[in-house]
Amino acid sequence: MQIQGNRPFQSPAFGQKPFQNNIIVPNKQAVVKPTPAEKNLPRFLNYYADYSGCGHWRMIWPEQVMNAHSKAVVHGTTVMNVDERYYVQTKGVRIQRQATPQQLEFVKWLRKVADKNQFRLIYEIDDICFHEDIPDYNKYKTAFTDPKIRQSSQEMMAICDEITVTCPFMRDYYMDKTGNKNVTVVPNFMPKFWLGHYANLNRTMESFDKHKRKPRILYAGSGAHFDTEQRVKFKDDFYHVNEVIRKTIDKYQWVFLGAHPLPIRDLVQSGKVEFHPWKRLFEYGQGLYDLNVNMIVAPLQDNTFNRAKSDLKYIEACALGLPIACQDLCTYENAPIKFTTGDEMIAQIETTLKDRKRYKSLCRKATQYAETRWLEDDKNIDCYTELYQYNVGDPKRVNLSRYN
Repeated sequence: MQIQGNRPFQSPAFGQKPFQNNIIVPNKQAVVKPTPAEKNLPRFLNYYADYSGCGHWRMIWPEQVMNAHSKAVVHGTTVMNVDERYYVQTKGVRIQRQATPQQLEFVKWLRKVADKNQFRLIYEIDDICFHEDIPDYNKYKTAFTDPKIRQSSQEMMAICDEITVTCPFMRDYYMDKTGNKNVTVVPNFMPKFWLGHYANLNRTMESFDKHKRKPRILYAGSGAHFDTEQRVKFKDDFYHVNEVIRKTIDKYQWVFLGAHPLPIRDLVQSGKVEFHPWKRLFEYGQGLYDLNVNMIVAPLQDNTFNRAKSDLKYIEACALGLPIACQDLCTYENAPIKFTTGDEMIAQIETTLKDRKRYKSLCRKATQYAETRWLEDDKNIDCYTELYQYNVGDPKRVNLSRYN
């Protein structure tokens, strides 16, 4: 196999900087020897695409919880290891959003090793990565226009035993695009150690009373949702709500965390719209909590890319014990408060906030739903232990069958 090591490349991952993806070649230290306590546990391997949000939600946090709960022994890295001894006794290897020709060569080699050693090879993807279905306003689209990236990622998905995604729409999408019919939904589950200590109904109701005259409405998201490079005349995920934000500036205190649409920049600069820079991953939960908002909104354009998104914003709001108005897309099928137009969004906000008793009930229901999506719950973390060990259709995939 011809693999060139120690060569940095530009990761096609959304929001990533160049990072070193090295090759480990065979050496005497490459063998992983389990401790006595680990010998009876299944062993899994992860290859992350990054160490940011996607890497943590889809790979690192499940890995940490499986290890901490003695569900398995899981090793993870961004370094490609081509020593076959590293894969001895491995039940499954999961690779996240690999897309370069160099990575394809590695995955082809790994496919041969998997067949020889009888372990499962799984490709993880949590966004649409084919450029024709990434909206023009998304500033990261250009990272996926190279036909070599498309060819490499598509070939990797085809040769893996299974592809994992976050929602049913994306499952159908990749089945159609790759020809691999073994595409499995593994929803995003929240680590309780990360977001599990912020819901406080008494504080939420105190904030409701305090801000009754001018409730605080939050949007938290990255610049990928906005036409920051003015490619499509601001026809982005806020195109249909910018005007109603401007019209209700005296009625609501609009709060943006991470980024804001350019058409309301003047409101941000004048201080009429509150803006806070993006928080680092492990500061994010506290950052949301400290903003002391009364409600959250999640606007989106109706397009293929957004229909394939997970319901992260909804479950984050539930973890905080707050109501959220979500765009009426399959993305947010579980959300109770939905809208289509900007006027409908304002109407939903008004309805939610005008009645204290109803608002309190919605906060309670949000917290209750969060309880079903904690990563540490046995039924949820066992989705991962089943995934690595058992083939699609195996009756032992009891917990995964809830979503597939």
